[in-house]
Amino acid sequence: MGKTAFAQLGALLVVLLATQGGAMGTRGPVTLTGTIRLVGNAPFARLVLTPENSGQLTQERDYLLLGPLQDELRKRYQGRLVTLEGTPCASPLPQFSNCFEPARIIAR
Repeated sequence: MGKTAFAQLGALLVVLLATQGGAMGTRGPVTLTGTIRLVGNAPFARLVLTPENSGQLTQERDYLLLGPLQDELRKRYQGRLVTLEGTPCASPLPQFSNCFEPARIIAR
């Protein structure tokens, strides 16, 4: 293979990677509805969203809430049913399998 063929192959690879990355980044925000709760004991209490139809209160169904809206959610919405718009995230804590970073609060 000559230098031109390698250059064309490299350019094709760059285009394919850019197209795949762009397609993955176009997902819209996710909306979750549930009750804002504080779980655990101080100083390790965590803010979670318990989905509306979860049936029972378990950490497997709760979404650990992260991000800059945590303080507002804790102060103004704790115990209330709210709808949040944001993105799912990888949980940094092993006791929570679900994680969510809200970008917008849609109060009910």
